Amino acid sequence: MGWAVGAAAQTEPRLVEVTKTLGVAFVHDPGDLSRFPLPAIMGSGAALFDADGDGDLDIYLIQGGPLPEDRGGILPAEVPGNRLFLQQPNGTFRDDAGARGLFDRGYGAGVAVGDVNGDGGADVFVTNYGQDALYFGGGGSFLRMDSAVFGERWSSSAAFCDYDGDTDLDLYVGGYLVNDPDRDCVSASGEPDFCSPQSLPYERDGLFRNRGDGTFEDVSAEAGILSERRPALGVLCHDFTGDGRLDFYVANDGEPNLLWEQGEDGTFSDAALFLGVALNAQGRPEASMGVLLGDVDGDADLDLFMTHLRAQTNTLYRNQGGGYLDDTPALGLALPSLPWTGFGTRFLDLEMDGDLDLLLVNGAVAREGGTAAAGGLDVYAEPAQAFLGDGSGRFEAVAIEGFTGAPAVGRGLVTGDWDRDGDLDVLVTAVGGPARLFENRSSREGGFLIVEPREFSRASPGAVVTLELGDRSLVRALNPEAGYLTSSEPVAHFGIPAGAEITGLRVRWPDGTEERFEAPFPDSRVVASRTATRTPRR
Repeated sequence: MGWAVGAAAQTEPRLVEVTKTLGVAFVHDPGDLSRFPLPAIMGSGAALFDADGDGDLDIYLIQGGPLPEDRGGILPAEVPGNRLFLQQPNGTFRDDAGARGLFDRGYGAGVAVGDVNGDGGADVFVTNYGQDALYFGGGGSFLRMDSAVFGERWSSSAAFCDYDGDTDLDLYVGGYLVNDPDRDCVSASGEPDFCSPQSLPYERDGLFRNRGDGTFEDVSAEAGILSERRPALGVLCHDFTGDGRLDFYVANDGEPNLLWEQGEDGTFSDAALFLGVALNAQGRPEASMGVLLGDVDGDADLDLFMTHLRAQTNTLYRNQGGGYLDDTPALGLALPSLPWTGFGTRFLDLEMDGDLDLLLVNGAVAREGGTAAAGGLDVYAEPAQAFLGDGSGRFEAVAIEGFTGAPAVGRGLVTGDWDRDGDLDVLVTAVGGPARLFENRSSREGGFLIVEPREFSRASPGAVVTLELGDRSLVRALNPEAGYLTSSEPVAHFGIPAGAEITGLRVRWPDGTEERFEAPFPDSRVVASRTATRTPRR
């Protein structure tokens, strides 16, 4: 039996800023910009997750402050820390990072969220320029764990997933650069500016295996990922080859991207060049930042999208079934991206028509003209962008008042249905600017379905959810840490076209096992819990 969605209405994408209304007051502090330290322009991330176990979404924002090398004589209490805003019963948010134990005072970069110790609560991993931090959550509070195994370096994006198939979550951490605080750089016009990443040594990535109790061991060397050292900014965990083993895709800044394909013995080799996702169509590496997976052309497989530097196009690699093709110009995403530098990005269905749309935030990293005073950020501010997809893979740039009009040094972009009305709301961050919340008030063509795939009492990153609508299938990958430095609500969100009938729901679990569920009601949130038997690989 299927369930049909009601008649269509005229649609219009609309995102309304509600930051002040909802009580979120946060301004990113990049620290002293007078010498243009490179970590200061890379920005900070954010997460939407249920921090206190009450069933609604809370907001975690990553802060900077004085850089570690500038903290001599500064008391720890004087360093601004990360902020946790808990959602209240009336839908507003209250700052509670200190009481909850998530007031990390490192120089923040990104965040990943997952239940790593199997207690049913969310745990939080914070990447820093310096010492990364792991926090165990439980009972609504958080405890910082011994993070010595993660080392002290400049980390970027991180992702939780069970790569080794032993039923608990492991962790991949992208390493960016080995910074030189004494290095001074200039722009093309000779003015002081942020250094090019290619002027500094590259940091290594890290792969950390969960021992089964929430503690980790560094298996980077034995897994083979130390064979390449490149400046990582975006990370995805997904089974790219369909063999039932999770792989890692790493978006690198100005160097060929990596697709770490996992072999039968648990080691990894780079298959990015072979699969067509190391370089663009001209055979060149790009300044990859944000990275996404989504079925943009409705053929039931997952395509790959990345944001890049100005004068480069953002890139969409279409899945050809065994490899990928850079098809960006034909899909309408090339020319609109040339003037801007893209960072945070997410796919979502704004119109509830079944087709994926695209949001992204921009912000320069190098001066292109302009005479801002030393340390000023105005010349780096750029507008956000929105694109509506037509279901065939083509996108059209659209203006969304309030969202696409105000320039900022945009960095993180997170999605989640915090008001529980069935569409995805949006949170963005900016270097030296406020975090901004946008409530999705787009008019809707059809209905919605929100699915949380769960196994072992936790969300299942790397799962792929397919919603069957008669002879059409909508496919969503569960990648909460997709984008740039962020962690979104761990759900698969579907817009359902008007008149469509829901006929089935399938989940492909990270080990390749596929399971079918009863057709759910439209306009609902459902949990798809694994019942299929799974034998741990290790």
